[in-house]
Amino acid sequence: MDISSIPIEHFVSNGVFALLFVWLLVDTRKEAKEREQKLLSQIEKQNEAQERIVQAIERIEQKIEKMEVSMNG
Repeated sequence: MDISSIPIEHFVSNGVFALLFVWLLVDTRKEAKEREQKLLSQIEKQNEAQERIVQAIERIEQKIEKMEVSMNG
């Protein structure tokens, strides 16, 4: 084994792992960003649904109040 070839082989073997690490980091960040966008979209949909539920409950309360007033009339 030639001593002068060790640093080059070492660099090449570690360079591959460094390249894989950078690729994995970039890919993971990309996936995380996509996942975050999906989660934000889902949260927005849930907020809209909760607003509709609150409006429906408020309408029911108003109808009940009107019924109470008309019964006690």
